[in-house]
Amino acid sequence: MHRTLTLTVLTLAMTAGAALGDLVDDAGGLIDWGVTPFTLPNQSDTFDGTLWLTIQNDYAPIDYPGGVGYEPSPGGSSGEVFDLEEMYVRVTPSQIGVLVVASAGPAAEVSGSTIYLGDLMLAAGGHLFGIVTTSASQGLAPGSIYRLDGDGDVVQLQPGSRTYADNTSLRPNDYGPDATIAEIAGPWAVSGGIDPGQRVGLADIQTDTYDYGGGEDGTFLIQYQFDLAALGIGLPDTWTTKITWGCGNDVIRVQDDIPFVPEPATFGLLVVGVGLSYLAKRRRRRT
Repeated sequence: MHRTLTLTVLTLAMTAGAALGDLVDDAGGLIDWGVTPFTLPNQSDTFDGTLWLTIQNDYAPIDYPGGVGYEPSPGGSSGEVFDLEEMYVRVTPSQIGVLVVASAGPAAEVSGSTIYLGDLMLAAGGHLFGIVTTSASQGLAPGSIYRLDGDGDVVQLQPGSRTYADNTSLRPNDYGPDATIAEIAGPWAVSGGIDPGQRVGLADIQTDTYDYGGGEDGTFLIQYQFDLAALGIGLPDTWTTKITWGCGNDVIRVQDDIPFVPEPATFGLLVVGVGLSYLAKRRRRRT
């Protein structure tokens, strides 16, 4: 049984503490992640031994109306501008890291309107949390982690006739029975009216951009890292991560049972414990 962890990314001006230029090396590889975007084929919910990942370049898991189909919204020549490309998730017993690769961001102009990416939503162990990616949308401090107790704690971004966010027709999708686009892609941001007492901690957010060549020039990279202790829920055993554009036009998700990777200190204690147990058994046998 999967517990859900929802994730969305948004930003007009990046956070004051965000560091630029330290996520990607000169060859285009993502430092500390061991991957290079656009070098692997499309795949979903894959575990490579250290990371869970989903790659959906030029693909969105919703059959959009109007003949667009399973394309990055809204399809056509501008579709790549709003394409969520790749997502990576790394979980240890004490920390969670999420890395998202997008064609552009954190905001884009379309026909006189600014289209945003949404905040990071996390649900685990029966609890839902939101990580504020920017203060531009709702006036909340970037990186703040809020406990979400009800529907009023989140808001949809930019619903309107020029987006898919308010489309009420049922559409086929990769995530289950036919649903409206809003049900698949939302919600998008922590509400500016949330109770300040629901703030539980702070996440580190770092961003970078890189020109991977051709249509992938200007690729936007965003990394979230935060301590599990801040959530106060212990070690959840299943995760789902989801990120979507504020207008509900593209979504990417990772879902599966994510094993915890022992940290060096934890692993060292484990080795010592096993060794001592082995020595104790040998002594008992000799006695």
